[in-house]
Amino acid sequence: MFWAILAATGACANAAYFILNKKFLEQLNAYLLAATCFLSTGVILLTLSWYRGFPAIGPDFFPAVGATVFLNIFGTAITFRALSSSDISLSIPMLSFTPLFLVGTAALLLGEYPSAVGILGILIIVTGSYVLNTSAEHERITDPFRAMISHPAVMGMLFVAFLYAIAINFDKMVVLNSDSYFGSGIVILVLGIAFGILAALARAGLLPPSFCPQHQPNPGTPKSVLQEPVPVRYLLGAGILTGCLLVVEAVTINTAYLLQIVPYVIAIKRMSIILVVAYGTIIFREKEVVRRLSGAGLMVLGAILILAFP
Repeated sequence: MFWAILAATGACANAAYFILNKKFLEQLNAYLLAATCFLSTGVILLTLSWYRGFPAIGPDFFPAVGATVFLNIFGTAITFRALSSSDISLSIPMLSFTPLFLVGTAALLLGEYPSAVGILGILIIVTGSYVLNTSAEHERITDPFRAMISHPAVMGMLFVAFLYAIAINFDKMVVLNSDSYFGSGIVILVLGIAFGILAALARAGLLPPSFCPQHQPNPGTPKSVLQEPVPVRYLLGAGILTGCLLVVEAVTINTAYLLQIVPYVIAIKRMSIILVVAYGTIIFREKEVVRRLSGAGLMVLGAILILAFP
């Protein structure tokens, strides 16, 4: 069960990563934060790989790197946009659908199919998403579904869950064709370069306004703080701190991939959603905590049922 300990450690790092990014995005541009974080992570991982000795590269390494980088650019951009514009305890739980989508992608790429218990898990996930979007002002049973469809951040994160369900398969291919450090180091470094280019293009006005995310300050942040320019050291500190968390997540999850099949690892990793919802309520004072925790918990339970009984 060592793989489960690794996956749980990765889940904790993943939760802290999202919480800190939510906080930093109050003052930082999403592309700049992503670039700094990913570049820091890539440098650290490649340094560790150099210290351990660079691995032999398999034939599927570069195609897998290209595929996962492409998918993660879109996934990360949408995620940071959602963190900037919505409650973290409402948007991040949509990632619980990743294991649900993995049922299809795993069947296509890994030859895995759901069982009867897996179907039950699907129903529980749907129920969890319903509870998550239920609030006191809803009067009709269809209101939560309408809220999910009409909320751009929630729908965006649902799309991200689908992208990640595809990318995760390529992530494991990268690890199998290198090791737990080098492969992710290359992938994340390339992501950092890509977001650095996007940040430069946005600053030069060469991107459409819809592709230029702006930070969303916390309503309680003093105006004097918002008007002050963000020091470079703050950006670097934020990037390095979140980068270190991403290093922990990458190493633990990648090592778990080598010990267990991907669906089981992701099922445990998605337990981070409970921590994210709890932190979002405590730190950011987001509302509807009981309903959102209940919904997030049901969604995670459904994911576990789907993946624990293939």
